[in-house]
Amino acid sequence: MPSDTHEKILKAAFDVLSRQGYENTSIKDIAEQAGVAQGLVHYYFKSKQQLVLAVLDYVCKKVELSDVVGEAGALAAFQETKEMLRNRRDTNSLYIQLIGVSLHDPVVGEGVRNFIRTDRMHVEDIARQVFAEREQDPTPARGIAGVVWAAILGIIVQTLVDPEFDSDEAVERMRRIATPDAAAARRCAC
Repeated sequence: MPSDTHEKILKAAFDVLSRQGYENTSIKDIAEQAGVAQGLVHYYFKSKQQLVLAVLDYVCKKVELSDVVGEAGALAAFQETKEMLRNRRDTNSLYIQLIGVSLHDPVVGEGVRNFIRTDRMHVEDIARQVFAEREQDPTPARGIAGVVWAAILGIIVQTLVDPEFDSDEAVERMRRIATPDAAAARRCAC
């Protein structure tokens, strides 16, 4: 069944890319890991860049996001972030590598940029829901989303390079800043 082969290639690509990095991975390496002919990889993916972007999309779809909305959704998202930082080191490492590749590769760059924009918009939607629940002006939601997403990227990098870094504490501090209790938020509303 073609979809089984397609998924087998994506899983193999993720494994090899996570282990060896983008620059050190070839289509041949991925084909060997998947147990398929190299030509079959080329059949499904016309270039290494297209394969890498498909892997990024594949991995992101595997991450389950809560369907809870508003402040409860924001709290769930912060909890999911803590779990992602603890349990998805390989995914986080590949993601950071691809950000670096995207600075010099326009094809990968466009895909990574779209991923970041989509994820940031998801954070913005959650922020807008929180503002709506609190009956506050949602104008700051876009800026908050940018800051939260930038902080998450920084926490990912620190978690990857410093084994002593406490990502749970960092995410918890970010949560307290981004979602102060409702009474404090009303006092700070301008």
